[in-house]
Amino acid sequence: EGTLVDLARVLASLQSLTSLRFQGAWNHIFPLLAELFRFYGPASRPALEPILVTCCELHEAADQLPQQQQGGKSAQALSQLFALAAGAAVEALGPRAFLEIVPIDHPTEIVSEQRAWLLPVFRDALRVSKRGGELGFFADVVLPMARACEAGARESNVTPLQAKKLQTRAIQLWTLFPSVCARAVDIDTHFKKIAKVLASAMADKRYPELRLAVCQGLQALVKRTRALQKSVARRYHRETEDAEVEDVEEEVEDDNEEEQLDEAKLARDRAALAKYSGRYVPLLLSFVEELDPEKDTERAQVLLDTLEGFASLAEAELIGTTFKKVMQKLLEATTEAKRVETEGAGSNSKRAVKLRQISHAQMALALALLAHVDDANVALLYRVIKPYLLDDADAPMQKRSYAALVAICDSHPKFLSEESQLQDLTRAICESLLTCSVPAKKMRLRVLAHLIRALQAQPATDGLAEKELVPNLVGEIMLCTKEANGKAREAAFELLVAMAMLLRARDPQNGLMEFIQMVLGGLAARTPHMRSAAVICLSRLVFEFGREDPAIAQAMPALLKTVLMLLHEKAREVIKSVIGFMKLGIAVLPKDQLEQFLPDIINGLLVWIGESKNRFRAKTRIILIKLCRKFGYEHVAALVPEEDRALIRHIKKTKEREDKKKSELAAEAAERRAAKKNRDAFEEFMADSDDEGDDDEAAAMQVLKRKKDLHKKNKGGKVIREDEDDIVDFLDDNAAVKNIFSAQKGGKDDDDSDDEFQMTKDGRMIIPGGEDDDMEGGSDSDDEDKIKQDVASQLQRMGLNNNGKNDKNGRSKRKRGGDDDGSNGREYRAKKAGGDIKKKGKLEPYAYIPLDPKLMAKRNKREAVTRYGGNVGKRRGKK
Repeated sequence: EGTLVDLARVLASLQSLTSLRFQGAWNHIFPLLAELFRFYGPASRPALEPILVTCCELHEAADQLPQQQQGGKSAQALSQLFALAAGAAVEALGPRAFLEIVPIDHPTEIVSEQRAWLLPVFRDALRVSKRGGELGFFADVVLPMARACEAGARESNVTPLQAKKLQTRAIQLWTLFPSVCARAVDIDTHFKKIAKVLASAMADKRYPELRLAVCQGLQALVKRTRALQKSVARRYHRETEDAEVEDVEEEVEDDNEEEQLDEAKLARDRAALAKYSGRYVPLLLSFVEELDPEKDTERAQVLLDTLEGFASLAEAELIGTTFKKVMQKLLEATTEAKRVETEGAGSNSKRAVKLRQISHAQMALALALLAHVDDANVALLYRVIKPYLLDDADAPMQKRSYAALVAICDSHPKFLSEESQLQDLTRAICESLLTCSVPAKKMRLRVLAHLIRALQAQPATDGLAEKELVPNLVGEIMLCTKEANGKAREAAFELLVAMAMLLRARDPQNGLMEFIQMVLGGLAARTPHMRSAAVICLSRLVFEFGREDPAIAQAMPALLKTVLMLLHEKAREVIKSVIGFMKLGIAVLPKDQLEQFLPDIINGLLVWIGESKNRFRAKTRIILIKLCRKFGYEHVAALVPEEDRALIRHIKKTKEREDKKKSELAAEAAERRAAKKNRDAFEEFMADSDDEGDDDEAAAMQVLKRKKDLHKKNKGGKVIREDEDDIVDFLDDNAAVKNIFSAQKGGKDDDDSDDEFQMTKDGRMIIPGGEDDDMEGGSDSDDEDKIKQDVASQLQRMGLNNNGKNDKNGRSKRKRGGDDDGSNGREYRAKKAGGDIKKKGKLEPYAYIPLDPKLMAKRNKREAVTRYGGNVGKRRGKK
């Protein structure tokens, strides 16, 4: 009960923070409220309902707030804060419960204009909500509102502006469908209620935007079932492979997965979607045929992804029949297009363009269905696309043909496992070398990568890779390393390395060097572009295999000598590649082998330093710096002509300046660290000094406590002092002081002993008083009274008034004023004469003023002047 009361108080405080007087802190308040909604989840209701209502009301009034009441923020910034909290409430409560608290419907407007801002909030929140979306909510709440908006827009008494507004509102409501489907939890029970409505919405030509929204939602449903199915498969794999492994954390994860992944429900979800795949697949096919995939790329891709998703759920017979129809339309369109193009009539040019558009759409449909067809249909597709590999007249069609080959290799690995099929594809790829268009190069490289991997898995019996594929395609791969497309370049380099590994696997002794000899053949090409590509490929091979293959390490001097011959060319792209290879050679070759090439390297670099218009100045300077580090400045300067030695001197001076600057920076950093350490120590000391004034009395009480403890310690083992000549008078008032002493001190005869002094725990010596002092009953008072007097005088010297009023903690409060702080010498004033007198056991007769660090502050300047000026003024008055 107490916890609930405290929670109610906290919530009331949070409710008060949403008032306008706390608007300066709204940047922190509303994110806090959002986290509270997410933390409590469904339990947020009803405790946080007032906060949610207030948040929505503030959003509606954000535009009406004056600028001075917006805390310097725009109305848009405030609205984002309110929307943040509202979105968190949607995630926590769910859309149904949210609308029960904050309804958005309106009697006349269908959707309230003031609450329309909640639709984008719902869209974003439902996509990430951990509660999951409900198709039932979309069917029961959203769809009726969308239908009402559409019906209202068709009424005769509605103005065009109002009709357009209602249509826009209906589209906004439909855009909630993808978000609801992202984490839908009731596919098996509610999808059948909206399946026909979704098909009608996609076919509605009045609202073309709905087709995209519905397809995105259907795609999300299919992806969700796929993801859950993969999770089930991974869990099953772990259970079968790691059944003997006992891991507590893994068991907890599996338990959590069992709660989320119900295999029976997953099967029901897939069955509910598959039930309508026979209706959706033909419908989606017709939508794609209406588009040109080359122009409407985004919309076509969404439709194709949705088609591929439902093809994975449909029956194999349906997909096979549909695929054959697509192939038939593709052949008819391509055949008719070629006939029209051969006739060459001007009136038929539009007809040819239309036919090419149809063929492109049919090829896109074939790619969407390809992963779910059987081997016979795969062979049919290969026979259809093979002629397009040799025809570069239609570049988009050729690109899609190569993409189809990649899809075949990805989804049907058996296609390349047959030797006859592998040989046929290899010959087709080699024959299409000269007819490959630029857009198709990337996909062609991916096909080549699949071929290389397939050849690696095949036994080396026919020599197909060594005789046909690699020698014919190495030049193409080298040129692809110079492509403008970064992905194509990376694919070319990976394929180059794969070819080298293939030949090395076939011939471990000479295979790699034979491949390098093929690459070296490119250095003799006529075009600088090819020579530059050859040097780049050689650099990649040396980088990849130079450290692990001894043959390349032995051939590296000869390779460097060959490449250095290109330094005297005028083509800048060749020089750029050669400089890169030189950097690699300097790093790979040992010092003794590299020294013989120093004259050629330096002379070749110096040629381009002065004539390159600064194109290679930075690169050549880096190489010279590397050489100077490896061989020394003097050795390199001796090989440089006299007119260019200034460059070496400049490099040396620059390096010295850099080293000096680094050392200075290091020294400055060390000084800063030392200064910071000293500053921290000083601040700590000053902080301790500031606390001294408050702790003086506590320190004095510690002294009193230590003296009391020492007195109690010495009190143990008390004995009565007796003399042979004196009689002990127990009725004497001072008997307790004169006649009782500690047994540890000993008697009269022990006063002159040579024993060591006793030591306290902190190392101080305890020096006992003499016999005369012990026996003087009238000179001293009781020990405890003496200790209290010492403490009182110490407090007085430290500037504390022991007689003042105490606070509730028992500590005396210091009074302001100069005379009450410290000792002003008043206690030394003579009562019967002028001047001061010395007192026994007291300090010299001066005024003692404590040095308080707090008085150094500007705000305490007046107090300091009052304290010190009063005492100084009195002394001056006496003179």
